[in-house]
Amino acid sequence: MQFIQFGKQTIPYTLTRSHRRKSLSISVDQHGVSVISPSEITVEKIESTLHRKAVWIIKQLSDFSEMQTNIQERLFHSGEKLPYLGRQYRLKVIKTDSNEPSFRFYQGRFLAELPTGISEEEHRDSLYPLYVNWVKQRANEFAHDRLKRFTLKLQQAPKKVIIKEQEQRWGSCTPAGNVLLNWRLFLAPTSIIDYVLAHELVHLKHMNHSKDYWDTLQMLLPDYEQRKEWLRINGGTLNV
Repeated sequence: MQFIQFGKQTIPYTLTRSHRRKSLSISVDQHGVSVISPSEITVEKIESTLHRKAVWIIKQLSDFSEMQTNIQERLFHSGEKLPYLGRQYRLKVIKTDSNEPSFRFYQGRFLAELPTGISEEEHRDSLYPLYVNWVKQRANEFAHDRLKRFTLKLQQAPKKVIIKEQEQRWGSCTPAGNVLLNWRLFLAPTSIIDYVLAHELVHLKHMNHSKDYWDTLQMLLPDYEQRKEWLRINGGTLNV
């Protein structure tokens, strides 16, 4: 870990050297400031660049400090609550003589069955993948249903909607016209899912973030800025 001083503020950063890079890269996330530099650039030049971008870096760090995060992993024990579509549903785990674990939603709660030989410490490893698959399967149908209101207004529809694991994005739109969605998005309230769906759908018309893009998004969702802000602040809680 290295540091620069900007006024009264000390800014720590991590530096990675790469002989493959042609230019300096500075990124800020919830973990702090990361710099990737070509091997030949001196520390003095790196820190000079960091000083020039210090106001932006401090703002990004401040924004991330606002964000709520939920880093406590569910253990998938009976009585825990699991999120879906902005609500929390209690999990009941039953031990059975079956050879394979199972997971479903039944009468307003999640119901899991596990072989009797699986210990409580192994619950998460056994049930987390089943929970993720359950969310993905329902998310696909849910997304198509919610998209209808926007495709009617926009007169365009994606070729495919794909629910997948995405570490950095809530959604994306490919040049081929496919919409990719992070499965964790479907742990959020419906209004937030609608925002990401509309956001990506508008990219079918405008593959950029131009004024025309934002005007079109506002036509679909007049309050998109409030929804966007909710996701910025609370996105870290969409975790299991």
